[in-house]
Amino acid sequence: MEQELINTIQNKFHHLAQYLAAFSNSFLPKREDDSQSALCWSVENSALLSQKIDTIYLELNYKDIVIRIHKGDTFKELDLLGLTHSGIDSWIRETISDFGLSAGDYHYNLGFKINTEFDTFITLDAEDEKVIYQLIESRNISQRSLEHIKKLHKDTSSIYVWPHHFDTGMLVNVNSNSGYSLGYAIADNTVNKSPYYYAKAWSDNTIDYTQLPALKRGKWVLGEWNGAIISIDEQYDLNTVENLYENFIEIIKDRL
Repeated sequence: MEQELINTIQNKFHHLAQYLAAFSNSFLPKREDDSQSALCWSVENSALLSQKIDTIYLELNYKDIVIRIHKGDTFKELDLLGLTHSGIDSWIRETISDFGLSAGDYHYNLGFKINTEFDTFITLDAEDEKVIYQLIESRNISQRSLEHIKKLHKDTSSIYVWPHHFDTGMLVNVNSNSGYSLGYAIADNTVNKSPYYYAKAWSDNTIDYTQLPALKRGKWVLGEWNGAIISIDEQYDLNTVENLYENFIEIIKDRL
């Protein structure tokens, strides 16, 4: 699939995800790591989910291109095709008010700005739908592979989709001074021009990246950013991504 189309559609979801991040950020107390605005990925629903305020939460469904606002077992939904920011914002405020929250407390002060103009879906064609399914599968593989790694290590963070960089990420803590950052990232100008799975280390000590052995799958990226990646342009599956994370940790653990 054309790289530009993948990145364009990813960008549309990135902008739409901000409504979910704004929701939990508006009603939850600020946390030290700003995770009050972080999102979760639902493999079952092919959707991003906000955090809950009582029993109320927002869902951005990739397959249906809708935002749903849930309260307990009920929900209302908005078809996003062709809508502007003002139309989406007005509906969210009206619906959360109907569900008992203060619409006036809903705000977009997330502490960052996305460096592209607001973009959403106008129409969908067959190529768009193929890309959407690929993006769903990419998030599914990321979620499942991180859940696999989480079972192998005692001290890990929650798995979140972060609204600023729009990465699915998890930390594996070796100790208070070092660990690994694993996940899935959207295209950027530093590491890769297409979305990619990544493994990166962090440490209070200088990490030695010289004379690294070859990875079983994926490649090393060294320089401004140091780590290992598998681009979605390559052949991969769930097992491939799990192996990237495990292989990276095995190689780097004695270099922290």
